[in-house]
Amino acid sequence: MKPSATDDRAAAGGAWEQSAGVVFRLLFLAVALFAAGWAVSNVRQVQPDSRAVVLRFGGIDRQRGPGLLIAWPKPIEQVVILPSSVRPIEFRLPRLEPVGGAGRSSAPDVAGDGSPAGNAGTVPALRIFEISSDPRLNTGFLLTGDLSVVHLQATLYYEITEPTEYVLSIEHLDAGLQRLFIASAVAVCAATDVDTILVARSGPDAVDERLVAARERFRADLLGAVNRRLRDLSSQGAGFGITVSRIDLAPAIPRAAKAAFDNVLIAAQVAEQQIAQARTQAVLKAQEAAAARTRTLTQAAAKATEQVTVARTRTSSVAALTRGASGIDLQTSVLRTYYERMGAIVRKAGSVTTVDAGGSHLITAGPESR
Repeated sequence: MKPSATDDRAAAGGAWEQSAGVVFRLLFLAVALFAAGWAVSNVRQVQPDSRAVVLRFGGIDRQRGPGLLIAWPKPIEQVVILPSSVRPIEFRLPRLEPVGGAGRSSAPDVAGDGSPAGNAGTVPALRIFEISSDPRLNTGFLLTGDLSVVHLQATLYYEITEPTEYVLSIEHLDAGLQRLFIASAVAVCAATDVDTILVARSGPDAVDERLVAARERFRADLLGAVNRRLRDLSSQGAGFGITVSRIDLAPAIPRAAKAAFDNVLIAAQVAEQQIAQARTQAVLKAQEAAAARTRTLTQAAAKATEQVTVARTRTSSVAALTRGASGIDLQTSVLRTYYERMGAIVRKAGSVTTVDAGGSHLITAGPESR
């Protein structure tokens, strides 16, 4: 018996039903797998040097440290991975870059995959430090306490201390941190001379402890001013949740002032060289004078000793009378010394006049007859 058309249609309908069932089961399996993946999409491992902030429907819900984090999938909950409080984040200020330069931002991307990503820019190879006729391009130049102009490039390193504040203010972090630093730099530079900021001295003064302390104090004052403004914002409920731990500065001067500044440095070096030569000559003169003084004193002392010795030798016989015996022996010694000395004394005299004093007679030798 030949199959009828009704049987053919029934067989074709059964095949379509079987195909639809297979497709439906495959789609159901795919949807189930997708749903399972979506359900565990926010289950992740937080690394030891990181921490997580969980947002539920856009609001801060909780914080978690290193370890396994289980959260509801997006868009119910969103996980932001942040560095730990001991890991510094680099931030380069684009407004202080040379003309035509761009800065670097290190704020994490909340809308992305939750990992911190920086909006890195490019730093030009040729750094130009010129005062422009457009005041908007001169934001990198600051006035110092001695009425000089200095250009500052700065790189800040900050740490996240309040993750909730940081996540809420992350969109405004770059602009706010730049304004805080520029305001602090204006105030601190106005109280500091350009020599302390530039660290450009040479010669003996370059290692002067007072100058080194002043340069370190300038950077410490700038760091303290930035953190003080951050604390003021936190006290007003508008903090960024960060603390700046270090500031690296690259100061420079405008190109037009560079030649003059170099001339000042050269003049200072020449003056220091001449001062060193003058000090050397002064030391040599002082040494020569000291040697002459010592030589004069030595000669005078030797001559005085010689004269004292000669005097003592000449008067030794007379001095011995004072240490001799008394009575007849003393008189005998005095007369003997008198007779010995008087002959020599009289021979040296051109003429001798004697006077009779009590009847005694003195016989002297007259002039020799020719």
